[in-house]
Amino acid sequence: MPDKYIIAHDMGTSSDKAVLVTVFGDIIDTAQRFYQTYHPAPGYAEADPLDWWKAVCETTREVIKKTGVRADDVVGMTFSSLSQCLVPVDRHGSPLRPAMTWLDGRSAEIIEEILWRPPRVKGYNVFRVLEFLRITGGTPGHTGKDQIGKMLWLKRNQPEIFASTYKYLDAKDFIIYKLTGKMVTSVDVAVIWWLLDTRRNRNHWSPRLCKLAGISVDQLAEVKESAAVVGAVTPEAAEKTGLRPGTPIINGGGDLTVTALGSGAINEGELHISLGTSSWVAGHFTKRKIDLAHYTGCIGSTYPQKYYLAMAHQETAGICLEWLKKNVLYHEEQLTAEAHVTNIYELLDSLAERAGPGAGGLIFTPWMYGERCPLDDDTIRAGLFNVSLNHSREHMIRAVFEGVALNTRWAMETLEKLYWPVGELGMVGGGAKSDVWCQIMADVTDRRINQVDRPQQAGAKGIALLASMTLGYIPKFEDIKNYVKIRRQFVPNPQNRKLYDDRFREFKTIYRQNRKMYARLNRDLTNR
Repeated sequence: MPDKYIIAHDMGTSSDKAVLVTVFGDIIDTAQRFYQTYHPAPGYAEADPLDWWKAVCETTREVIKKTGVRADDVVGMTFSSLSQCLVPVDRHGSPLRPAMTWLDGRSAEIIEEILWRPPRVKGYNVFRVLEFLRITGGTPGHTGKDQIGKMLWLKRNQPEIFASTYKYLDAKDFIIYKLTGKMVTSVDVAVIWWLLDTRRNRNHWSPRLCKLAGISVDQLAEVKESAAVVGAVTPEAAEKTGLRPGTPIINGGGDLTVTALGSGAINEGELHISLGTSSWVAGHFTKRKIDLAHYTGCIGSTYPQKYYLAMAHQETAGICLEWLKKNVLYHEEQLTAEAHVTNIYELLDSLAERAGPGAGGLIFTPWMYGERCPLDDDTIRAGLFNVSLNHSREHMIRAVFEGVALNTRWAMETLEKLYWPVGELGMVGGGAKSDVWCQIMADVTDRRINQVDRPQQAGAKGIALLASMTLGYIPKFEDIKNYVKIRRQFVPNPQNRKLYDDRFREFKTIYRQNRKMYARLNRDLTNR
């Protein structure tokens, strides 16, 4: 029989990548298109949903063409997607305004005013928090980046759009509509809208919480499992994508949850680190818990029915290195020309390794856009501490690597207090391609790090394997782990133990001693 394939789209903040995967998880090829995120005002982060759709169409056609695969042999398509992107559409599915992406924090003041008014405990209205926890198992934060806050912002600031909205969709849900004509979302994405009733055997929208946002349940998409077939490619969409009309579309999920599948951290209590533009620590658990003070806990996952994903999300991780490269060191073309290398990140690895553990006493705090976990503080910002004339760009690069790892250790500490310590973690995402960063992560966390093969495609591969299970090529969910390959394991260097334990204490002290200053400096910014 000819090979059968699934196309998994990795829809990120800055690009869409179509990944052609066999039904048993072998990645054949990819195609990528970039799109823009716009920042029309401080704290605003917007994208054009039609740019997403154009990218999905172009990458789908390209990956089919460049591999020579027949459209008849593509048995399904699915998605690993950015989430918490509010897309208001009319009755015809046309966007009424640019999407407010997951980085958009414009609604922080409205959230404080409407949801978290006194009486408060640790910044939260006691009675409202109890209501959210009882119904959803979690609660919106203070950052203004949650969907309920964005809806409230629309109601106050763009009432004509608010009144005209037929449905509110998330990023992948908009693409699924363009492919199938169906307005559907997945459980994992719906949970973090904080409007979903997640009590046992429910997973439906809560009329009570929808009322808080000023909307009706009818304005939200139908909720189905990530593994569900949600529709088939229409003739119009087939013409644009090159797929066969009728090709099954499997729901997929948000990048937070599907990456767990591609990391191999599938069994109870296993954890993984995803290190990309942002970063998180996560794993599957049967018992739902929450730590509101550190903005972490359990959300819906791709695991059918009974599993949740305990996760600790950091806003900025790999993007800190990108910022340093572009805005401090110099642009990629200049740096590669000077060093005579073609891969800029291999050069950054070499420079970081040259600086040695501890970065010469330099400490970087990676809070460039506020932070969710473990701090839930939208006023804090990044910094380089203890800078001296002896420090070079090598030390700055190393400090960024270590700062992200120290913040990861702090987030992981929060998760392990909720459950139990782990001895090893899978590592995926673009940052996991760096052997130097993997070793730093092992040394800082004092855990073995399993570097997944082709870590940048872990989300796409994971959701493709879930779709393969749906279509009957893989027997059951637990078997997905058998198709995840580990490239290399990194073991903590005991010689660095005391150094990084000391750095970790100082890292936390930097926040505690400066958080009031951050609040004063940034309290008037709308992305608090």
